[in-house]
Amino acid sequence: MARRGSMSAAARALEVSHPTVWKQIRALEQLLGETLVDSDGRRSELTLAGKVLADLASPIIAEFESLRQRFQERHENALKQLSVAAPPRSYTDDMMGVIREFRQTYPDVRLKMREVFESFGNELLEQGEVDLVIGDRKCCRRPQDLDVEKLYEIEPMIIMPVGHPLSRKKRIELEDLGRYPLLNHPDFYPEDEGKAILNRAGAFNHPERGFDLVLASSIRSCVKEGYGIGLVGQVRKDHEKDPMLVERSISHLLPPAVCYAYRIRRISENPVQRAFMDLVRTRLGAGTAESSPI
Repeated sequence: MARRGSMSAAARALEVSHPTVWKQIRALEQLLGETLVDSDGRRSELTLAGKVLADLASPIIAEFESLRQRFQERHENALKQLSVAAPPRSYTDDMMGVIREFRQTYPDVRLKMREVFESFGNELLEQGEVDLVIGDRKCCRRPQDLDVEKLYEIEPMIIMPVGHPLSRKKRIELEDLGRYPLLNHPDFYPEDEGKAILNRAGAFNHPERGFDLVLASSIRSCVKEGYGIGLVGQVRKDHEKDPMLVERSISHLLPPAVCYAYRIRRISENPVQRAFMDLVRTRLGAGTAESSPI
């Protein structure tokens, strides 16, 4: 009323009825123990107490209106940001096509990608540093505390130099893996079942084995130099092949590595997170994306 000049104008500004405005005024008067508005039935005016209250309330009301505008702007910006953590392999193999397509499809969303290393996914999510973690079972040490969705599988592959004896075999058997130095680090194999199979086969026990490698790029480089054989993963069968290497599937020997989406449990769905996860599942889960090391 102080800002609009009359009770009727105040009611129209608030989009409520005249009696509703009076009801709110009477409630304030009862709370403060003072008469705030005098009325003779035809017109109304603020009392001295009403003017004092109006002076006190004006900056509060202005701040609230500013808060509402800032909230709307901040909320809209929050919906246009997405922070995703993924293992280092994602940036050399399977995820780059997805990242590129997401940015082209959602140009208004600021996508920020970062690396996540062994078991640090929980910390990144709980501290609010990222919205989403994508990786294998080792990315988050307490997956039971998170919302987890399977996104895609990675086919196990063995790589060897061109002309290697294994390249001439029609079917590679488990015992073949222990006959040559295996360059992978035994503690960083992503799936426990596959790791147990390799250990039972003595795959990491070759006497000439001199490397414990994690990244597929490192494994490929050392295999090309003739230091042994390596295990990598494949998501897409038509990825560009290295002419110096032979790649063979060993899915009949080892289970696939599985990549999941990890995020904090929420009551409501974040549409930007969902769009990214669905794109990853569609492009990689359907076998239409790039290769990925195990």
